[in-house]
Amino acid sequence: MVATTDTPRPRPLSPTWSRTFPTGELWSVGSCTRTAVTVVEIGPVVGSVLGSHTVTEDRLRAWLSGDWRAGPPAWPGTYTVVVGHPGGAVVFTDPVHALPIHYCETEGSLVWASSSRALSGLIGAQVDMAWVSDLLTDPAGPQPTPRSPFRGVRTVVPGHRLNVRREGSTTIGRWWTAPESAPRARATRLFRKALEDAVSVRSAQAAHLSCDLSGGLDSTTLCLLASDQVTVNRPLTAWTVHPESRSRGADLDHARAALRGHPDVSHTLLPLGEAELPYGGLARVPATDEPAPSTITAARHVFAYERIRTTGSTLHMTGDGGDALLMQSPEFTLRLAARGSVLRALRDLHGWAKLDRTSPVRVLRRLAQSGHEPCPHWLTQKARDMALSKPARGPGDLLHGDAELLSLCGIGRTAHADAQFASAFGVRLESPFLDRAVVEAALTFRVGDRGSPWSYKPQLVEAMRDLLPEVIAQRRTKGGTDADHHLGLRAHLGEVSALLDGWLAGHGLIDPQAIRAELRAAATGRETPWGLLEPVISAEMWGRAVKANPPPSWVRSSTRRKAER
Repeated sequence: MVATTDTPRPRPLSPTWSRTFPTGELWSVGSCTRTAVTVVEIGPVVGSVLGSHTVTEDRLRAWLSGDWRAGPPAWPGTYTVVVGHPGGAVVFTDPVHALPIHYCETEGSLVWASSSRALSGLIGAQVDMAWVSDLLTDPAGPQPTPRSPFRGVRTVVPGHRLNVRREGSTTIGRWWTAPESAPRARATRLFRKALEDAVSVRSAQAAHLSCDLSGGLDSTTLCLLASDQVTVNRPLTAWTVHPESRSRGADLDHARAALRGHPDVSHTLLPLGEAELPYGGLARVPATDEPAPSTITAARHVFAYERIRTTGSTLHMTGDGGDALLMQSPEFTLRLAARGSVLRALRDLHGWAKLDRTSPVRVLRRLAQSGHEPCPHWLTQKARDMALSKPARGPGDLLHGDAELLSLCGIGRTAHADAQFASAFGVRLESPFLDRAVVEAALTFRVGDRGSPWSYKPQLVEAMRDLLPEVIAQRRTKGGTDADHHLGLRAHLGEVSALLDGWLAGHGLIDPQAIRAELRAAATGRETPWGLLEPVISAEMWGRAVKANPPPSWVRSSTRRKAER
């Protein structure tokens, strides 16, 4: 979307859809992008919904006929809503960054897109090394900010709207607010309906739907909801990964149990061998908007995506986001106490201590120190200084009161990077748990009705009681991955260590020798801070991929093109 008639477009990509708006053109490109499009005109107002959705013209028209400036309803799916009016245009973002929106200015034009990397090609932007330093300093802590990984490219904070006026000025303001809590029975109904609708959106858009089936609550729920919509012309394939040395056991047994009585679902096993261990296949990591969580397990994901693509899947669902949305961490006890639920907070505190095999005092001390952990010792002083000099958050401060959403914003944004990763191998990846309607329904559960150390995802278990087999509903854990990461690092230690004299070290952000020592210790099986160590490798491979794969170049047209439908 641009603010002048001198419209830039990326090349050599050609739009799959385009439309003239009051402030320029709106278009979509790419074979694996989420590009369902609905457009309605009411007099001088033009509204459009782009993304993964099934919004009809009648529903869009009904909204546009009312107070559309307050923001769109919570339609099922993940999408961006754009409204063009005589004074300009408004872009509404989703509340958890599942479809991030970025923008930049160039030669008097404002251009926005769902890819910050694509926009970097328009303005010749380099990677913002301060952004990278922030990521390495506190991988789990970045909050929504107007910054992107590329200098000069800004990000619209989730739940905000980008207002582009015809004369060229731009403002950003908040439009989304969290829903009020509801009694447990009502919240359960809302959550069930939201997940059913989310899966229906994907089923409607897929000629051949596929999904993860890990044997856990999240992926099993999505798979079983989708199984009700299986037809001869719309098949469903469920994929379960497992060590090639084992044909039965925990995750496999639970996945098989979930599909008993669902013969129309094609259950396909994906055996993983030594070639698919973590830290393998790093050279195949594609360039994405930011480091993708799939990077460390690239070999496994590439192997799976190539198999999924060759079996004909046109859309693949994953349960990503379910943990962040439904599970409460020990930090939640502090919020319980702050809200006056002191007895519940104390009970949960003892529960977390029991799970960690430690004392409540130690858990409380760890919570008090949360956010004040020392900087990883392998980062240079330059990286620390750059991270400390980061600018104020600006509009992101408006999300400060929504503690439930802060972790989801990071999950949604990185899930978008994972979707770009999958797209590079021909797979359209979707995460229904990150849909706005699903998130809002989950947030209607009162604090006392959410998870605790004594109750694992009670919202999902209650909402799907008639759907989930008892063995799945009672499951509390899934197979761990630490052993695989130790084993994979041991197998690839030499090549991973050799990477550390590359992109990050070249920018003076890391001490390669210090990280090599940490990697050697991890390869022996010692307790490892994976959450701090692995983002370094992910950032290194991302930086290399971005450098080796320039973003699309752009070309300007001197006049507006006519709308293409």
